[in-house]
Amino acid sequence: MQKKYVKALISFFIIIFLLTILSRGADSVTVAAVKVQTPRRGSINHETVIEGNIEASGKSKIKIQEGFKIDTIFVERGQSVTKGDKLLYLDKEEIEKQLSKLQVEIEILELNKQSLELQTYENIYEEEIKKAQIVLDRAVNDRNMNIQINGVELENDKRAVEDAESSLNLAVKQKEKQDAKNEELFKKNENENKRLELELQLKRNEYKNVEELNEIGNIVYAEKDGIVDEIYVKEGEKATGAEVMSIIDTSTDYIFIGKTDKEKAKYMKAGDSVSLKLSGKTIPVDNAEIKSISPEPEDSTVKITVILPENSNISHGMKATVKHIYSTDEYPRIIPIEALRSDMSQYYVLAVVEKNTVMGKEKTAWRINVEVADKNDTFAAIGFIGDEEIIIKSSKLILEGERIRVEK
Repeated sequence: MQKKYVKALISFFIIIFLLTILSRGADSVTVAAVKVQTPRRGSINHETVIEGNIEASGKSKIKIQEGFKIDTIFVERGQSVTKGDKLLYLDKEEIEKQLSKLQVEIEILELNKQSLELQTYENIYEEEIKKAQIVLDRAVNDRNMNIQINGVELENDKRAVEDAESSLNLAVKQKEKQDAKNEELFKKNENENKRLELELQLKRNEYKNVEELNEIGNIVYAEKDGIVDEIYVKEGEKATGAEVMSIIDTSTDYIFIGKTDKEKAKYMKAGDSVSLKLSGKTIPVDNAEIKSISPEPEDSTVKITVILPENSNISHGMKATVKHIYSTDEYPRIIPIEALRSDMSQYYVLAVVEKNTVMGKEKTAWRINVEVADKNDTFAAIGFIGDEEIIIKSSKLILEGERIRVEK
């Protein structure tokens, strides 16, 4: 009988042991395993990468007057040129036509100017005032003589004086109106005369330039050493008055131009140092500096201009990326961004709290609402929290109050 009790007791402990194993196995499946971290002091880095292009800050822009036909182009894009090299040959016939046309336009402008200068500003009412004054004086004298003779003012004399005064006042008003018109016409003609003079100067300069071009054989020469940047015309085309070619000066500085979002640009300012990586190059260019930050009117981006240090590997048109890093002051508490949660209206974190239960002490998730002072893709600076252990990773989705298992 005693042996039976011993066997039963052993069986009971075996069952308890198996149930414990099963319980722990079930816990490992049903209870979320979490990793935790205590908030620490630290800064938040805001890194912005901007894509753009290298551009030359100094270019010589070649312009040709409208109507000239491009006969021959002597250079091609990317070609080095020295001062005095031939760039373009223009059709001679078109230049001679332009000279004749400009000569006629200059003569017409000169005639118009002379016509304005001969303009007079007479006022016929000055003579009318003199005549009206004579009539009034005569009427007053007649009235005064009749008063001396008759002792009273005659009705005819009174009416004659009144009529003469009315005529004089009317002539004065008409003269004032004419004076105002003459003054307005004088100012208008004066402005027109200035406009004609400016237009004449422009036409004379234009004529002089075309004449000089004609004298040097209708050839456009390079004015500085440089590299041909862009050619905007083709042989056989006529110039429109806009640029036909641009040349990068040999001694020019290079700048980086790119765009980024306004939100990212708030961490940047002129004078900040950035690093630049050229397309196809492994070694970055250090000591580059932001020159300007300008909002683009058509969208929510800003244009970033960066001054580059002297570097023989930099050339116009290269693609590049600029990296800017802004580091904040230290915050008392930062956490990994994975630990930050949100229910749309409020940021919060889940901390670990230990509770006494019928099964003993158990760890559960505890919600703590927080304010976010700053954040990036890696960390968040938060407030309203102590030194609690914050859940940064879990094996499955967990909610406030759920049991958890902390993994070291």
